[in-house]
Amino acid sequence: MPYTINNDGVGSDSLLTFSVNSTSGQDFTQADLDANLTAAAVTGNNQVGMGSAGSKLFGKVIDVSEELQSGTTVPAYCTVQARGVGRFKYATPSPVVNEMVELDGTGKVRRASTSTDIPAGGHKHKGQVIAVDTTNTTCDVWLD
Repeated sequence: MPYTINNDGVGSDSLLTFSVNSTSGQDFTQADLDANLTAAAVTGNNQVGMGSAGSKLFGKVIDVSEELQSGTTVPAYCTVQARGVGRFKYATPSPVVNEMVELDGTGKVRRASTSTDIPAGGHKHKGQVIAVDTTNTTCDVWLD
C-alpha cells in the first residue's frame, strides 16, 4: 500500500474546554462536527462560536458535550484544538498554501483578506495553510 500524507491532528496537544456560544448561527452541534464545520473564534469569556466572516481563527472544535445549555438544544461545552494541524472545510476565496486563513462565519475557513491595519494586540489572522484538497474542499492549517 502506498504511503499517504495525513497531518490532521498532528501536534494537537493543546486541547481546551470552552462554553459554546448559544446565539443562533454561532453554536456548534454534533451535526456541525460531522459536516466538518469546526472553525472557531473566541466570542466571549471562555466561549467559542463560528464568528463572523473575517473573524480570527482560534482553533478547531473537535468535540461537543452531551450536556445542553438550559432550555436549548445547544451543547453546553466543547473541546477546542488550539495548536497543531487542523483540517477544515473551506469557502471562497479558496485558501492558498503558505498563506493565512480567517473564518467565513459558517464553520469554514477562507483565504485571509488583505489587511492594511493590524488591530491592537496582534494580527487578525491565524493559521498557515500547509495543504489544500480541492476535491474535498478541505485544507490543512498549522494553528500557530
